[in-house]
Amino acid sequence: MQVNRKILFLLFLIGISTLGFQVKAQVAVDINFDVKHQVGSVSTFDRNKFVTIHADINENEWEGNNFTEDLRNDLLNGYDVYMGRNTGGITWYLNSSTNEDPSRSGYANPSDITSNGTNLKNTYAAQTSLHVYEHRNDQIIAAQLHPFYPDGQLINDTWSFSQNDTDEEPFGTATGEYMGRFIRDAFGSGTTAGQPKPKYVEVINEPLWHLVDYGDDSPEQIFKFHNSVADEIRKYNDDVVIGGYCTAFPDHETDDFKEWEERWKLFMDMSGEKMDYWTIHLYDFPSINNGKQLYRKGSNMEATFDIMEQYSFMKFGEVKPFMISEFGAQMHDYFGAWSAYRDWLHIKASNSMMMQFMERADIINKTVNFLPLKAEWGTSGVDDTYNHRLLRKADEPESYTGEWVYTDMIKIYQLWSEVKGTRIDTYSTDLDVMVDAYVDGHTAFLIFNNLKFSSVSIALNDLGLSDNKVKEVETKHLFLKDNAALLNTTTSTEWPETITLGAEATIILKCTFENEIEISDTSIETKYYADSYLKPIQAGTTEVFNINGVASSSHGEAVLRIGIGREHGKSLSPEIKFNGEILTLPGNIRGDEQTDRDSFFGVMEIAVSHAQLKESNEVSITFEDGGGHISSVALQVFEFSRAIERLAQPFALATSQPVTQNATIIIFPNPSQDSLSIQFASELIGNEWKLVAVDGSTILGQTISTTRVNLDVSGLPAGLYWLSAKQGNKIITKKIVKQ
Repeated sequence: MQVNRKILFLLFLIGISTLGFQVKAQVAVDINFDVKHQVGSVSTFDRNKFVTIHADINENEWEGNNFTEDLRNDLLNGYDVYMGRNTGGITWYLNSSTNEDPSRSGYANPSDITSNGTNLKNTYAAQTSLHVYEHRNDQIIAAQLHPFYPDGQLINDTWSFSQNDTDEEPFGTATGEYMGRFIRDAFGSGTTAGQPKPKYVEVINEPLWHLVDYGDDSPEQIFKFHNSVADEIRKYNDDVVIGGYCTAFPDHETDDFKEWEERWKLFMDMSGEKMDYWTIHLYDFPSINNGKQLYRKGSNMEATFDIMEQYSFMKFGEVKPFMISEFGAQMHDYFGAWSAYRDWLHIKASNSMMMQFMERADIINKTVNFLPLKAEWGTSGVDDTYNHRLLRKADEPESYTGEWVYTDMIKIYQLWSEVKGTRIDTYSTDLDVMVDAYVDGHTAFLIFNNLKFSSVSIALNDLGLSDNKVKEVETKHLFLKDNAALLNTTTSTEWPETITLGAEATIILKCTFENEIEISDTSIETKYYADSYLKPIQAGTTEVFNINGVASSSHGEAVLRIGIGREHGKSLSPEIKFNGEILTLPGNIRGDEQTDRDSFFGVMEIAVSHAQLKESNEVSITFEDGGGHISSVALQVFEFSRAIERLAQPFALATSQPVTQNATIIIFPNPSQDSLSIQFASELIGNEWKLVAVDGSTILGQTISTTRVNLDVSGLPAGLYWLSAKQGNKIITKKIVKQ
């Protein structure tokens, strides 16, 4: 229910005690248009890294009875989409036309590899219509489990890769030689010289899921295989980067982190020196086993990344980058016929995950949305269609007939079709409302994603624009309506002071201004890691972590990140001290409560005063109850070139100094129990003032028409409040203490 601000203001003045805090709280978001946000060394939106499809340029599925004559142009150019991953080509040529080396048992014949490679390059050279898309095909090549893994499976029904494991021939050598020769011989430098060589190589796709979870092999043997394959590939290619181990489901917390110890930690220990990056696949399970919801998006994904980042830093002195070569959702309860709702489950997961990936733009090589084009290889009929498809038959779900048309998955690309530019500073009062923004000349793209299962109202604070006026705002809202994804587009000529974001929905505002947006200041984000991790939680025992080498400027913010893995029912509210001072815990952890997961695994994100930062910092954590682990401890530091005011953060806990205090607003008495008087300088008349609660919600808002206002605050709960008013392009802010 909307409440008229003027009526609310008048009622509040006469002392109605229940007003203000009964009004539904609003999430507040600050956008500082004049402040560049740089994550590590990255400050721009890289579409090649984030707006992708699981496809290669020369796949046969681009062709056929499509709704458009040129599907590549419609998708790739029409929505500015990038490719790529190919797990089929290297396998197809092995199975179809590669014989065993007559002089070496278990090895591919080098002459066959060369011949196949020459044919591939010549074929591509003749396909001149494909050459214009080369810049969109920053390809990842990956081997499929069979027949690449040496376990006796036949190739061409006649031979299999060598299973020898000696000092002279480590396990996997024959596989690595084939891959190295194929990558060298089948690719060129572009256009008539052959398809450009893949930039990235994944040793093998999801090996532990098949060979350990459903087989008898050990992780140690599979990781030895990775080492041998990587060594052989590099003998023939010194210009590719190699990674592993392509985790299907990186459930680090399973069995109280035994899975972490026996898998990813072991892989880093055994193979980390030979890997250039870490590959993981991330999927939401929004509906499995009759409605169970097992989400990655939110805090679970943060904890998954953070433990890997921290151990990588501790082990190698650097956070090796990540490759997210598959992501999205697995829709188990909806196997069968195509439905729009099934598509929505993948859509909402993709948008949320993209936002979280973008937060790590400096340590992610590439992310690939797991959307094959038609996936006919995974479809047997209208009642058994592959869950992940960009296109479907027009007559589905009634029959598997008609031309190929887009599924609702295309709405992901329609939503993100124009986003580009330089990243700018944003801040949200609610971790479940993720926000990001980019500036490109006269245009800004503001992105909002909702992790909540209900809609939310967002108040937008536009800062740093000076006198630059908005000309047009185009709003794209992608949300669920009538069991289908709806992409609703509207336009306006006014800045939206509030927006309503649907449940698990995404909004992108394209804001066009009269003048070019000037960026004059910077926020440089650096992430620091503690010198220890994965400590067991014992009741009443304080665990200490040290974060050293922290550099900071005169102005900034900081966020302490504590990874926690515990059984459900255990406390998630420890006492946390930072350099001896007790921190105020947030009232929320990003994402859902994980109740359908076997245990909780997430990250607490806690504001730390910038003034508390030292070069060497001590974090102490004490739980009242025992069980589980503190999985990771890290510190995000944002160094500002100037003090940044946070209307959306009334406590100003994370700033280097209180937000601007100015004699143009005088409040007395302060603190107050019953009533107070606000005196405004005459130059503020005509501007709006706001009274803001600690959660960022606006209690009152009114245009300043007189220099003095009297308020009855007897009905407000005791605590901190903030009063703010605009003065030109500045925000004047005063703290109010209600006793």
